[in-house]
Amino acid sequence: MILAEMRVGTNVRIGDLAARFGTSTETIRRDLDLLSQKGLINRTYGGGAPCLSLEPGMRERHRLMAVERRRIALAAAEAVGTGDVVMIDAGSSTLHLANVLAGLNRRIVAITNGLPIADALGKASQIRVVVCPGDLNAAQGAMVGPETTAFLSKLNADRAYFGASGLTADGPTEAESGMAWVKRAMIERAAEAVLLADHSKFDVRMLEVVCPLADLRRVVTDQPPPEGLAQALKRSGTDLTIAR
Repeated sequence: MILAEMRVGTNVRIGDLAARFGTSTETIRRDLDLLSQKGLINRTYGGGAPCLSLEPGMRERHRLMAVERRRIALAAAEAVGTGDVVMIDAGSSTLHLANVLAGLNRRIVAITNGLPIADALGKASQIRVVVCPGDLNAAQGAMVGPETTAFLSKLNADRAYFGASGLTADGPTEAESGMAWVKRAMIERAAEAVLLADHSKFDVRMLEVVCPLADLRRVVTDQPPPEGLAQALKRSGTDLTIAR
């Protein structure tokens, strides 16, 4: 909700947010500190101000948690076999997966809305790469919009691999609506949905819930999640893979 306030370019004050949401000022202060640590806002004296972009750009995000995301990608790639059709969402974690798959060079079909992902996969001679049409989200290197989701609705896949801005007991969350709709379209058309999420995404609530946890076949991460989130995953029947 704080991020939603800032999407219209509004500075926020701790006291005002506490009164609006019915919380203590200390709770708001902790939320603002967390958002600032994640690079999503600029912390100011007594409140916060919006960044130029609430979601860090692709190059910037690809450098974050690089070691952890590489381990996650290696673990996720183990399930991709010759002849598989996979959908790969635009994102930094999934770009690590694309690099791993390109190195393995298995004969697969990869459908993606991510331009950097298509470029990485295109270096592998045996991978057929299908790129979604749509409107360009330049900051994310992604094709989004109604043409993208309509294109995906005509396809089938064995597995959809996607990242998210956060992961909560309600499900994966996403900062940008256009990105969220593409993830949903991929999840709907794939036999299995696999979320790639490093530990910095745990209990991070963004603007939209992409889907309930029960829609996920597996979450691949680098650390065990907090107890509450771990129990929610267990109740939903979602498998959890900790990459080592």
